[in-house]
Amino acid sequence: MFGYKIVTERDSKLSCRFDLDALEAALNSYAAEGWRVAQGFVGSSVWKSAKAEVVVILERPVTDPSAE
Repeated sequence: MFGYKIVTERDSKLSCRFDLDALEAALNSYAAEGWRVAQGFVGSSVWKSAKAEVVVILERPVTDPSAE
């Protein structure tokens, strides 16, 4: 079983700035906690403004499902 985490520009580890250095630091911080990148993509909404958002999905094995 895997646990999942979604990282966007609103993630607290990015300090509300989504530049490449901040993203790299955040991903390395999550990697130290056992997370790995499962997928990344750009998401946008047709109902809101034309703003696009980078989304990164992280995963890690879960040995105790009640711990997540």
